Amino acid sequence: MIHDALIVSAVLLMLDARLRSALAAYVIFTGATLWLAIPHDHRAPALMFFLLLGMVKLFAGPALIITIVKRYGVPENLSTSFNLAWRFGIAVGVVSLGGFVGTLPAFAHIALARTVFTAVFASGAIFVLHRNLLAHVIGLLAFGSCISLAGAVFAPGLSGASELADTFDVVLATIVALAVARALLAFDPKLDVRSLRGLRG
Repeated sequence: MIHDALIVSAVLLMLDARLRSALAAYVIFTGATLWLAIPHDHRAPALMFFLLLGMVKLFAGPALIITIVKRYGVPENLSTSFNLAWRFGIAVGVVSLGGFVGTLPAFAHIALARTVFTAVFASGAIFVLHRNLLAHVIGLLAFGSCISLAGAVFAPGLSGASELADTFDVVLATIVALAVARALLAFDPKLDVRSLRGLRG
């Protein structure tokens, strides 16, 4: 059931052009990855760090995005790069590719390999399928959750602190991206990455 929720939410993230529903899909996606990536190190410090990053991913990131949208009147259209038919085709291709890679001999013995690859590829596809900078921030947050899941699945012997530390850089990058988005609002309220090319000297 968790696997199905992750795949469905990943597809919705790739397809959706509306910020609010994309954020709802992101919360389901991240909740599923966090559930599957709960650290095997059950000592209090590791669990507390995991819960802290989980709170940032599930609540702080989306809350900051909504705050920026409300405060600056940013349009909630995520500026898709392709029409719905193309996005649907690409989403099906991404899910199929994740399933295929997960069944390769090198990964066939790992139970959640298909889930991990599908989640990673879907997170990357968000950047291709949307032009809005806030969609890219959502993609960064989703990718950070995928790192935690990949660490838990492919390196179960790794310490929980190491698994979680890998996601810290992505969380930090997301905070920086949100700060950049806030700074760019005066230049382009739509936050369309194509129009930001005009910033080049």
